[in-house]
Amino acid sequence: MMFRIRPFERDDLPDVVEGWNKVLIYDRVSEERFKRVVLEDPNYERELNLVALDDGRVVGFIAAVAREGVLGRDGRGRPEEAYDGYIKGFYLLNGYWESGVGERLLDEVFERLRSRGKHVVKVVEYTGRYFFPGVDVRYDKLLSFFDRNGFDRVDKLDDVAADLVDFEPSEYQRRAVARIREMGVEITTYRPEMIGMMREFVEKLDMIQWFPKGWERDFGREGRHIVAVKDGKIVGWACYWPGKPIAGFGPIGVLKEYRGRGIGTSLLLEAMLRLKEYGASKVVAGWAATGFYLKSGWKIYRQYIVFKKEI
Repeated sequence: MMFRIRPFERDDLPDVVEGWNKVLIYDRVSEERFKRVVLEDPNYERELNLVALDDGRVVGFIAAVAREGVLGRDGRGRPEEAYDGYIKGFYLLNGYWESGVGERLLDEVFERLRSRGKHVVKVVEYTGRYFFPGVDVRYDKLLSFFDRNGFDRVDKLDDVAADLVDFEPSEYQRRAVARIREMGVEITTYRPEMIGMMREFVEKLDMIQWFPKGWERDFGREGRHIVAVKDGKIVGWACYWPGKPIAGFGPIGVLKEYRGRGIGTSLLLEAMLRLKEYGASKVVAGWAATGFYLKSGWKIYRQYIVFKKEI
């Protein structure tokens, strides 16, 4: 087999997506979603997105990211990630896992990441536009590939889900609602006139990956936002995403000094009730703080392994 490695070209899109969907069967994508997550990522660099060709046929693909500086062009980078690069997509067609072409893709990406001052490569834990937070535990060949190429398994992350068709608030959730009422906390829909309160909340929350520079410009346009308000200040916030049959939830945040008092549980409950009324049969939260959701009756839906390698 005579392999050629080169940067991804727009004309490769149909073949790359077709191969992706053959191999990554739990994460199938449309061409539109692929473009949004890969090509329209503000941190996209052509030289870090490579295809492997065998006699002109696309047999493998890798998508990598190296944020410029700390923040990157999306403004979501964190100081502790300054030297991290990311592989946010990778596959080889069946029959090519032992061919050596995957190692060639890795070597090319490592060289480019090192030239950009990156010393660590993660798969994935990328806080920009991503398909998944790690490698699904059901992808045996992909897991084995990273294992044998010197990556360490450093974390296991969960997606969680809850059925909504017959959902009714639990005693745990009802107690949380009662507690916040006693505290004088109100759960309500975010409104544009709350932008000043929201700015103050965001500054205190200090989660730059959720609220990068310029977040105010588009805030509230996508998804649905609910807030927890006490004494004229926002102390908690959550976002939910209507969908049928499956809806989405997250992120969610509560100011540190107000955690453990039922505010997060009450925000979650309000979103679940709204999504049930909307007609969703299930709600999913990705890359979740699992314990928080399990207390409200959610279940683990998917699991991922996070890999890391020093280069």
